[in-house]
Amino acid sequence: MVNRRMKTVTLKKLKDKLAKNKNPWIFSGAIHSADKGIINGETVKVLDSEKRFIAYGFYSEFSAITLRLFSWNEDETFGAGVFKQRLTSALAARKRLINSENTDSYRLLYGEADGLPGYIADIYSGHVGLQVNTASAVYYLPMMKEALTEIISPLSIYVRPADELAKKEMIRYPEQCIYGNTPESIIIKENGLKISASLISGQKTGYYFDQRENRRIAAAYARGQDVLDCFCYTGGFSLNASANGAKSITSVDSSADALSNLKENFALNGLEAPDTVKADIFEYLRERNADSQKHDIIILDPPKLAKSQSSVEQALRAYKDLNMLGMKKMKNNGIFISFSCSGRVSREDFIKSVAWAAKDAGRTLRITGFLSQSCDHPINPFFPESEYLKGIVGIVE
Repeated sequence: MVNRRMKTVTLKKLKDKLAKNKNPWIFSGAIHSADKGIINGETVKVLDSEKRFIAYGFYSEFSAITLRLFSWNEDETFGAGVFKQRLTSALAARKRLINSENTDSYRLLYGEADGLPGYIADIYSGHVGLQVNTASAVYYLPMMKEALTEIISPLSIYVRPADELAKKEMIRYPEQCIYGNTPESIIIKENGLKISASLISGQKTGYYFDQRENRRIAAAYARGQDVLDCFCYTGGFSLNASANGAKSITSVDSSADALSNLKENFALNGLEAPDTVKADIFEYLRERNADSQKHDIIILDPPKLAKSQSSVEQALRAYKDLNMLGMKKMKNNGIFISFSCSGRVSREDFIKSVAWAAKDAGRTLRITGFLSQSCDHPINPFFPESEYLKGIVGIVE
């Protein structure tokens, strides 16, 4: 594909500042005009109001985010080589960041932060779990497949569409293996522990690598402690805490399948399974507030509570309620670890919600540390949306 043949999109005057500053998202309201006949998902040249080059981007006809920019170099020729270059760079960075002796699975490609919007690629002990999030991610999937097979030499590539692909991008893509043979479950290694993960039936691409370092940090407090792990999923925090000598662990999740997987993971590592509870966490904590049992460590890792800008206020109230319920179950001087994975909720607003939670719980919270996503989920400083995971460690009195 030769760049001079690309169709162009022109931005409105005074609506191009973020794009020129290398923020990759351009919303529909910033667009002045576009050439006719642009195919949903294809690459376009993006110009300012004076018809000067800004960047190349992927075009989404139906999404509110109409353009996702990936290159500000006008001389870069778009094609399979771009995918190979981005993957090569991403792999080199992960090899510098990840301790391969303790961890053999990680996020290889993190969309805009790695210069390929619309794609999430995770390595599972040689297999690739690939999530396609946009029209362009489907449109250029053959190029991505070629790059992955050449650069990574994977055992298999399993593709899953993001939940919002059909709704926001008007693209329907079937979940499928596009290379090799993907088994139902794969044994991966994280922080020296064995974990059974599924690219086929697990959430997202199959597992949450973004909490790897936070699991290790939380486990450092666990020796001899009574731990309550809420929204435990398949047991990442529980498993690390047990391996580091926790006295007792209660793991709570609403999914019976996740809890079954958790028990399997404990067995894989020769560890005694924790007490598991299948329950809605909010209801569980409300019911438990009537009893006298309290915990040395509580971990709250809820799913995304703000899925759109309009739901942020409601999400902040939910975060406040959840953290209030959690803090009421803390022993004095207990370790409180809480997260938000809602990208639309700022770190500042999340901390405010936790502060109000402490007040309403009648407890004193002293924050001793801030947590973020693992190093294989890099944050683009020009793209604050790439920082979605916010967490705190604190002491509750």
